[in-house]
Amino acid sequence: MEGNLSYQISTQPVRTKRIDELYRYITSFESGICVERGKYLTEFYEKEPDLPNVLKRARAIEHVLKNMSIYIMPGSLFAGNQTSKPRWAPIFPEFEVEWMEEEFIKGNPYFPSERPADRYTLREEDMEDIRHICGWWKGKTHVDRLRSRLPKEALQTHYEIKAADIGAYFQGGDGHFATAHEWLLHHGLEEIIRLSEEGLHSLDWRNDPDVVKKKDFYEAAAVTAASVMDYAARYVRLAREMAEKETDEGRKRELEDIADMLSHVPAKPARTFKEALQFIIITHICLHIEDNGVGISFGRFDQFMYPFYKKDVDDGILDREQATELVENFFLQIYTSNKVRSWQDTDYFRGVPMFQNLTIGGQDPVKKCDATNELSYICLDAIYNTRIPQPSLTVRFHKNTPFEFKMKVAEVVRLGTGLPSIFNDETYIPALLNRGYELDDAYNYCIIGCVEPGPAGLLGGRTGGAWLNCTKALEMSLYNGKDPRTGICLHPNKSGKDLVAFESFEEAKEAYKDQMKYYIKMEAILENTIDQLWEEHMNEPMTSVFGCPTTTLERGKTFKQGGAKYDFTGQQTIGTANIANSLYAIKKLVFDDKLITGAQLKHALETDFTDRETKPSGPQIQALCKNVGKYGNDIDEVDDLAREMLAFVANELCSYKNTRYGRGPIGGTLHCSTSTVSSNTPFGKVCGATPDGRNAYTPVADGQSPMKGTDTNGPTAAIRSVSKINNILLSCGSLYNLKFNPSDLY
Repeated sequence: MEGNLSYQISTQPVRTKRIDELYRYITSFESGICVERGKYLTEFYEKEPDLPNVLKRARAIEHVLKNMSIYIMPGSLFAGNQTSKPRWAPIFPEFEVEWMEEEFIKGNPYFPSERPADRYTLREEDMEDIRHICGWWKGKTHVDRLRSRLPKEALQTHYEIKAADIGAYFQGGDGHFATAHEWLLHHGLEEIIRLSEEGLHSLDWRNDPDVVKKKDFYEAAAVTAASVMDYAARYVRLAREMAEKETDEGRKRELEDIADMLSHVPAKPARTFKEALQFIIITHICLHIEDNGVGISFGRFDQFMYPFYKKDVDDGILDREQATELVENFFLQIYTSNKVRSWQDTDYFRGVPMFQNLTIGGQDPVKKCDATNELSYICLDAIYNTRIPQPSLTVRFHKNTPFEFKMKVAEVVRLGTGLPSIFNDETYIPALLNRGYELDDAYNYCIIGCVEPGPAGLLGGRTGGAWLNCTKALEMSLYNGKDPRTGICLHPNKSGKDLVAFESFEEAKEAYKDQMKYYIKMEAILENTIDQLWEEHMNEPMTSVFGCPTTTLERGKTFKQGGAKYDFTGQQTIGTANIANSLYAIKKLVFDDKLITGAQLKHALETDFTDRETKPSGPQIQALCKNVGKYGNDIDEVDDLAREMLAFVANELCSYKNTRYGRGPIGGTLHCSTSTVSSNTPFGKVCGATPDGRNAYTPVADGQSPMKGTDTNGPTAAIRSVSKINNILLSCGSLYNLKFNPSDLY
């Protein structure tokens, strides 16, 4: 065991002096909060209140990019920063300021620097700006508008019952798309300005009822592209000023090279591998300044960057060693981006995940053959050497993936960093085809955010959405729709019965479905109200034109107006294993074997299995519940319940339309994933004891993985159970976390 546990320590990264020093420089910074973005955005909104919302957004971000601090990190071959210091996080007061006021000013429940986890430095000299920002935005934020527009029962679902939680989209932006980097790299931002001007000239003022909205969009798109070009020009001036003062001739040439690159990109198409990386850094960082949503992803990096790599190698200006250093520098540059969430929302996203996903491997979308190339291996080397959590490296496997590539992936996974994640083409491509994706687009999917698939440059909406607490819905079904924690009952069971009165297992199962139907409706109300308010008040032109230029610029529409080729709203389902295990326990113990009554089980749940006076006692009933077969052990009867219940949720979600349905995109519905991040822990905190033997207010299961500690027949049995899930319905992503103790593998 000792040899296995020391693998990370004994296997040292191979870093050049430049990369090692840059890594040490970036990681020397503690996470902090930068007020600049919030300060300059507020400054603009105070002066320009009457512009159309999409143009106001473009002009506001232009103002931020003109005034924010810029710097070039020591030794870096690239420029671009999101905030005034590496790993600091900007603030986005236009979404919500209540939590900022409570935490930053009052320290409730913690000051950012005193949090139990995910701490942030907040400088005293910034507090005056914080107070002004919070004061000005109070009553004018996205959350303020949501509270005035949402029905009471939807607000209770989110805030009190926690049958669904969509706090990430109350407090922050959308994110969750893959930028059209391939298109941008080959066209440049000047082409966006040209197409926007062309769109303005071709407006049909006689017959088009949306002509005014399109005019606003095209003007905003041109402003957006010009503002990013101006932002790049600021680095040109900075790099030349630094070069003039630099005494080291080697570093002087590097700074001059940065200036030369940014004199060309992102305005014009990239000419070299290095220029392409610099282009991506600038546009990616600007997207994070416009939108604080996570999951702004890179797409199939090894595919669209390989032609640049091959040309430079063939021309003799680049070799593999140099390319590896450039990719490592690029990864470190991306790692400097950060996000600050409220403490409550942090519970769902421990470890500050940004989900800046970068996909390698997979298949050629036209030839339908393996697409692995030398750059795929370089990306694995870069993660192996940098050992940073961002970007989130993703690997696509399929039946013809080369064995040596699989072994290289295994070598990197063995480090224990959690990267790369592995996705199965044989499952994901059929799931996308099932939602109406064209064949070539389905084959060209990347991973967006955590586990969500979609083609880069074509998908709007958002792949991530509200967290749907299926365990909470199950619990309420046992109490005739009442939440035992809060006493709130929004939707009594259709049968009017609870666990005491159910006469058959079918009644119990139908009660769960009835509750799920109601809370899926609440989730759809939350999702669509958020999207409608974003469309009315905070359309994002940069996200739209960088995210899907081929259709947004053609249609004259933002994402929220239906500008993308494909558009879906994703949902995260939490607690699949708890549902299957609990329903199976009810079936076996109450109805099949009649070992206990529904009344006895309900009392045991109400008392968290602690009542020792009953016969059988609470602990005895818990033992019975735990001893019933569990999902994750290749038991068909319980696995079939997991399959049936998750399929029911997926199909019910897809029956709801989003606000872009019928407005241009393919799709336009909600759809389902099993992604959880760390939300299974806070969701467990609002769920009482459940019939699977789980104690009250403890974590529920993550993803479609077995409940922790219940898969006792080994990993092969667990995989067999998970494979029975109808993954073709999970077009927003499937998550199975298979974790081993190193001692088990020695």
